[in-house]
This record gives sequence, structure tokens and C-alpha cells, in this order.
Amino acid sequence: MNLFPLCYANDNDALIPELWANESLAILEENMVMANLVHRDFSPLVASFGDVVNTRRPSEFSTKRKAQADAVVNQDATSTNVQVPLNQHIYITFTIKDEEASMSFKELVSYYMEPAAMQLARSVDRILCGQVPSFKANYAGKLAEMSSANAKDWILDAREVMNVNKAYPNGRNLVVSPQAESEMLKTELFLAANKRGDGGKALEEASLGRVLGFDTYMDQNVNYAALGNADTLTLNHTAGASAGDTGNKACTATSAATVGAYVWFTGEGQPHEVEAVTGGLTGITLVATYKSTVAANAVGYAFEPATVGATYAIGYDKGVTLNTITANKLPIVGQLLAFGTNAGGDRKEYTIIEVDAVSTTSVIVWLDRPLEVAVTAADSAFPGPHGSMCFAFHRNALALVSRPLALPSNSLGVQAAIGSYNDLALRVAMQYDISAQGTVVTLDMLCGVATLDTNLGCVLYA
Repeated sequence: MNLFPLCYANDNDALIPELWANESLAILEENMVMANLVHRDFSPLVASFGDVVNTRRPSEFSTKRKAQADAVVNQDATSTNVQVPLNQHIYITFTIKDEEASMSFKELVSYYMEPAAMQLARSVDRILCGQVPSFKANYAGKLAEMSSANAKDWILDAREVMNVNKAYPNGRNLVVSPQAESEMLKTELFLAANKRGDGGKALEEASLGRVLGFDTYMDQNVNYAALGNADTLTLNHTAGASAGDTGNKACTATSAATVGAYVWFTGEGQPHEVEAVTGGLTGITLVATYKSTVAANAVGYAFEPATVGATYAIGYDKGVTLNTITANKLPIVGQLLAFGTNAGGDRKEYTIIEVDAVSTTSVIVWLDRPLEVAVTAADSAFPGPHGSMCFAFHRNALALVSRPLALPSNSLGVQAAIGSYNDLALRVAMQYDISAQGTVVTLDMLCGVATLDTNLGCVLYA
């Protein structure tokens, strides 16, 4: 007995899982940005959530010099093992009602599968963009201060950082936020066809193309937070500071900054963490030194913390509830979220990839990876900072590891198939639900993400 309604509008069965898997994978691949730019590791061997894949990072060789009579000295070709847990099982589930099952396969693709596959692609991109805090030691630019006047210089600064770190010159990418792209496209460098040699494509399509040694892309999933979205404490840096300074700098504010909160000042534009607050509202100590000069009376900002709504163990990978947020100032997708403090040595930074609003003061956030340190109910969670965290990198900076999931038994009344292409695997499973009077469809994939080499990446604040 065939549990799946047939559709003959285009001589295809509209509910064949093999068709859905292959078509979904094509849509997924087409809509990815970051996933097409990083190192990919794929094997057709079926894997389960939590399995660990071993991938490699090659070590450097050293050049020797020899005299005519010398024998060459052989060097070991070594590589560092990098373990990547398959801890990202992401899925989309929906139901095709009986009356809708008479639609042709082409109609079902546009009506259901395309938005589902696009959302999966969006999630993978958000997860990969969310790894950018791992590269903060290498940086250029200033938060929320990119303009047409400085865009070129900041990209050159990022290029210099990567050159100094001996990142491979070929195959470099720069992925920018929509806000940064807008400023870049205002500059002559990005638009003049005679300088770009792209036949005017940049002007016609607002495409950034290859710029200053980077293949440049706009990705709507690049980490970004708007200042107006958060409960912001405004600071006034009354004393100013020099590059390299830290600790007990005079500030005034309407209320005291919280230890662990993100703080940044206009003109310096770097994300800092508050280590201590002294003298009520008159002084803060930062964990890291100032990267450049802070002018006297420079305006600064801090995002107020939320409180964690429950206790979550290491490895927890579902939604995290945050409470006690100022009304209608909820964290947003693309914003950093930190737990703990560097003063306590347990601070971890994540990126929010999904947000489910519970109320005007409470939210459930989904993070770019499972928790690496347990958090306890009523712990502080620190959102911020505002601005863009664009990413310059070589493909070997990050790895996306994908493995096919097991197919359920047909004896369970499930029809399923796996589509594999270009180092990605996607599973589609279908089963009739008599109570819902429709076919339940799940698109899912199993993957893991790991940082391979921080010297091959640079954060471009914008």
C-alpha cells in the first residue's frame, strides 16, 4: 500500500524523497556563502550525533642551505590532528496536507522545499560566521565606524595582519555585512570598471568581486548588532586614554557598568570586557589594553546583561532562556553572547543564530555551537557589542565537516533518502500522519565546525 499520494501533473511523484533530497541539496548549495568558502571534509560513511571526525592541519617546513658536497637533511612531513565533533544536527520539519499533495513536484519545490532549504543554508552560514570571535586576536577596523573614507584603508589593514601572520596569499576571502558593503560600494575603488577589470559588473550588480587581494562577498548572516536593539549604558570617558593603557580610567554614567559587560568607545572602536568597577560611577578597569587612543570625553557604550533562566550542562545545544531584559530590547540574531568573565577564567563567547521571543522581557536564543561551559540559573549573560564583525580568511582557517545520517527502516512507514554533493549531505524523511491528515517532511543534516588555524583569519570591525 502506498501511503504517499501520487501526483501526475508533471509525470513525477511529488513525494519521492530522492527527488526532494537532491533538489533540496541544490537549493542549499546555491544559497550558501560561508560554507562554500571554508575547508570542507566529507565522507559517505554514515555517522551519528556526537561522533568525532579527525581532520588535519599541515605543519610548516623550514628552508635549509647546503654546500656542494652536503647531503640534504630530510624533514618530517607532519600535521596536527584536529578533532571535530559532529555536534550540529539541524533540521526543518513541515507537513504537506492531503489537499496540497496533488500539487506537482515543481509547485511543491517553490512552495515548501525552497524556503526550507534556504533556511538550512542560512543556519549553516550563521554557524560559520559565528566562529569569528575565535579570531579576535587578529583585527582591523573599528566597530560601527566604517565609512567610504576609511573602507579601503581598513581592508588594507586586514591584509597586512594576514601578511604578517604568513597567511597564504592565494585563496583569501572577505565576507562583509550589508552595512559594510554599503560603505564599500560608495568608494571609487569598488566601482571603477577600468581599475577593477570586471567589465563594469560591480556597478551593474553591486558586486564587490576581487578587491585588494580578497574575493569579497556580502553575507546577510555576518555578525551584526544595531545599537538601538539593546539596553545600552552610555559612558563618558572623561580622562581619555592612550594605546596600551588599561585599568581604572575615569568614566561617568547614569549607572555603573557591570563586570563582564562589553564596553567600547567611539574613536577606538574595539570590544572590551569590564574587569572591575571602581569609585561608583567614576572608573572602570578593562581586561585588555586599549588598541588605539581614546579621546577625552569620548562617548562609550555598554550593553546591560540578561540573566540565564535555567541551569544548562556542558554540551547543551538547544534554546537558552534569557530573562530580566529591558522591555523590547531583546538580543538579536548575529549578536555575540558571553557567559562568565575573563577575570574568573571561564568566559565563553557565542553567536546568536536564532531568537524565539517569549515576551517583551524574555527570550530563547539558539547559539552557534553547544555550550562549552555549564551555566547556572540566574548567571549573567552579556550581549554585545554593536556594529559588524566582518571576516577576512583563507579557506583553511575553518572546517565544515559533513556526514550522512542513517536512513530509518522502511518497516516503520518512513520513506527517506540522502542527497550528497560537493562535500555536503542532506537527508529527507517523509511519513504520513493520520491525525494531521498530511505527510510530515523533515530535511536535516549532520555537521561539525572547527577552527583550524587562527593565523589564517582576521576580524574586520565595521
